[in-house]
Amino acid sequence: MPLTLVTGPANAGKAGEVLAGYRTRLDEEPVLVVPAFRDADHAQRELAGHGAVFGTRVLRFAWLFEMVAERCGADVRGPRRASAVQRRVLVERAVAATRLTSLAAAAARPGFARAAGRFFAELGRAMVDAARLRVALRAWAGDGPRRSRAEDLASLYSSYRDVLEDAGLVDDQLFAWRALEALRANPSGWRATPVHVYGFDDFTEIELALLETLSSAAGADVMVSLPHEDGRTAFDAIAATRERLAAIASEEIALPGSSEHYDPESRPVLNHLERRLFEASGERVDPGRAVLLLRSGGERAEVELVGAEVLSLLRAGTPAGQIAVVFRDTAACESVVDQVFTAYGIPYALDRTVPLRHTALGAGSLALLRCAGPTGTADDLLTYLRTPGRLDQPALADALESEVRRSGERSAAAARKRWEERRWPLAEIDRVAAARGTAALAAQLDGEVERLFGRQYQRAAHLFSHDELEDPRAREALRAALRDIATLATAAPRIVPDRQALHDLLGDVPVHLGADPAPDRVQVARPEAIRARRFEAVFVCGLQEGEFPRPRRAEPFLSDEERVELARASGLALPVRDDRAARERYLFYSCVSRAERLLALSWRETDEEGAPAVRSFLVEDILDQLDTSALDGVTRSRPLSEVAWPADRAPSEAEWRRALALAGPRRAPVHPERLESDEILADLASRDRLSAAALESYADCPVKWLIERQLEPESLEPDPEPLVRGRYAHAVLDATYRRLRERTGARRVTQDNLVAAEEILIEALREQEGQFQISPMATRVRTAVRRLEFDLLRHLRAEADTSGRFEPSELELEFGLEGSLQPAVPIGDGLSIRGRIDRVDTWNGYALVRDYKSGKTVHPVARWERDRRLQVALYMLAVRELLSADVAGGVYVPLAGDDRRARGVVLDELREELGEGFVRNDFMPAAEIEAELERARERARELAGRLRSGEVRPCPKTCAWNGGCSYPSVCRVER
Repeated sequence: MPLTLVTGPANAGKAGEVLAGYRTRLDEEPVLVVPAFRDADHAQRELAGHGAVFGTRVLRFAWLFEMVAERCGADVRGPRRASAVQRRVLVERAVAATRLTSLAAAAARPGFARAAGRFFAELGRAMVDAARLRVALRAWAGDGPRRSRAEDLASLYSSYRDVLEDAGLVDDQLFAWRALEALRANPSGWRATPVHVYGFDDFTEIELALLETLSSAAGADVMVSLPHEDGRTAFDAIAATRERLAAIASEEIALPGSSEHYDPESRPVLNHLERRLFEASGERVDPGRAVLLLRSGGERAEVELVGAEVLSLLRAGTPAGQIAVVFRDTAACESVVDQVFTAYGIPYALDRTVPLRHTALGAGSLALLRCAGPTGTADDLLTYLRTPGRLDQPALADALESEVRRSGERSAAAARKRWEERRWPLAEIDRVAAARGTAALAAQLDGEVERLFGRQYQRAAHLFSHDELEDPRAREALRAALRDIATLATAAPRIVPDRQALHDLLGDVPVHLGADPAPDRVQVARPEAIRARRFEAVFVCGLQEGEFPRPRRAEPFLSDEERVELARASGLALPVRDDRAARERYLFYSCVSRAERLLALSWRETDEEGAPAVRSFLVEDILDQLDTSALDGVTRSRPLSEVAWPADRAPSEAEWRRALALAGPRRAPVHPERLESDEILADLASRDRLSAAALESYADCPVKWLIERQLEPESLEPDPEPLVRGRYAHAVLDATYRRLRERTGARRVTQDNLVAAEEILIEALREQEGQFQISPMATRVRTAVRRLEFDLLRHLRAEADTSGRFEPSELELEFGLEGSLQPAVPIGDGLSIRGRIDRVDTWNGYALVRDYKSGKTVHPVARWERDRRLQVALYMLAVRELLSADVAGGVYVPLAGDDRRARGVVLDELREELGEGFVRNDFMPAAEIEAELERARERARELAGRLRSGEVRPCPKTCAWNGGCSYPSVCRVER
């Protein structure tokens, strides 16, 4: 029976010809073959619209091969077909099992196995077996430098086919090939069922062979439509396919172009573009309302501009399903499309795929698998606990995260122990860990995930909405993958992946999200997805050089030039992709010809950073057919500098409000200035005791004081290393000086007792180490402790080198604190100060205040006011009252750095008694010291007054230690 080839340009009625012939054969239960599932659904609706409901079968080519196998050869269906997951395992196994030479280095890279899998599939579609490939490659390579690579390629393919056979599986390509061979061996088994093929513009070698066999040996009537018109540049990419089909066709029906499908108002323009695109033409047409040009600055602005025009069409009554928004690669823009279209309230369909690890359920399932292994981390356990449905109170996971982060625990085992001490056992981790063998592990993990997923829906008969489909689809994808792995493990135990490889494999399992095309949704798609149907409005987006048209992609194993040489040397013809430009032109033509009423072309003039972007030459091909004087009237712009829509063009209420805000009067952001709660103000006003540290914090920035001293938010991280180091150093020095007095009778460190002091310090350092975790990183702790030891020993040696008479008499002197023996010290205006003084040295009725600094930054008296330092001065006032002593000074003592001299203020009259270790500029007469203390007293009272009044005016320039604001989200101040 014949093969009838139906050709013609877009809108020539090819679909009508094929479907009309199909409907006349319904009694014979004919088969209609379309490119994709979405096309099958659309075709079935169209057939039903013409009364063809029963007796119709709309298939993809993969299903057609299954039908052939079922009818023509039961033995073909014997071996199981490898799923995508199984095939990836088999490809990786084949690569690992092949001894490579020239490709050995490349094979070690992560993408090699995937590239090899694509190459193997290409060979299968071309019906090339391993022996044929090896002979062809040897003929091509000869004995030259390409011989090693040729042998590697042949060995890889041979190994892959062997692995397939060992596993008792066939891939899709081998299955199709065997189905074709079964048809050739038993053509009558097809029963001459008519086959109609519509919507394709290209076919693989094996698909062409199937069509030829069906139309000849099998005696079936086959009708194939193909977009093509002689002499048209737009169809250069289709010419070779048309020649192949024409050679086996008994009849070719060449349909002329038609304009009857266009909207009457748009017909002259759109028909002209379809007929003259890529052709030299002296005629230019007025675009009228049929063409829209959209130019924008940046990817988001482009989608916003397109979204606004789509929204305008929807509000004007255009059905959503009659609008197509086309991107050359939807994966690159799906995130911004989702953000903008959702914000604008545009219902849309976008078939997108994400790896399982990027879904909530998938991430939690993989985290469970990691927790069951030796390398699981605390973050893995937290990820698992946060899996939707695992906890009724997600705050429990937050509490655990706070604990493990502050404690610095890194392993899943440590985090789990902390959890189980307070909550309940996580026995599922043990069950997964106890599974032995890949099949058992896959089954156990599948069961755990099923319980995890189903827990939140038990006894609910829950009906999932569109927005809730991610987890169910992830569950189905994971279940299918685990069962495929378990099946493979049972059939071929030597091939299956280990636990880590299984984890990585599952993480890459694709999960299909998004909505399917529907009459009530705008279709966002690639050009290939819309070539089989028409729309009222088509938006072609991303018309940039390097994007649409897409650049030619280099083939990793055999370049196009090498494929041509291979064909010449051996006769083995593999697909050549040197027609990339022609292919891109055809896809653009397909987009242009799909519009019935409106064609919109969108491009970007700049990227998101403002760098110029090059417009696609495809736009120029359209502009060559349009009246240039009318282009301004059909051009819409959204430049990068346009931060909001003009109010009269705002596509949504939120955008309209943003536009009004932008056009409204300018005013500086409102910064917090004072607290307003009566209860809090009353509490602050009643405070008569404040710490010196709190006053210093308030002096730096009142908002900083409010957050750190009043709100005290719980940190999710361990205390900063400098803070822990400071506490550690204080504790060690306190123990050192106390024990030195107990063991030697001496209060200060001298050359005579330096060795004993050093031994005591090291002893105290070791004793206290477990109480102070300087760093959450175990590898960092030893280094940090060793450095602290070195710094404190240097401190003792520096102190032993001084010859002063002052001796430590008070260590960690507390006053005014809860439980302390000493009262708070009044400084006037009903205010008292409280605190803890690191160390007080005394001699003959004089007292010297020492405040340790764990770093090397100290504050001389000349900078106290500028640096907002009050602590030492206030401690000097406190010591005078508490110890009834005259002040000999107050200094900050550095515990790090090369310069170990204390800085602050010391009494000039006691130079000799104080000894070395001070800076000359810090010595002052008693009167000047007294004046300095009075200034500190007044400054403290002034700060306390502001604090107790509730003033919280931010000071961003002095907030952080290195300048800038520490809490910009509270103050609304940028750094």
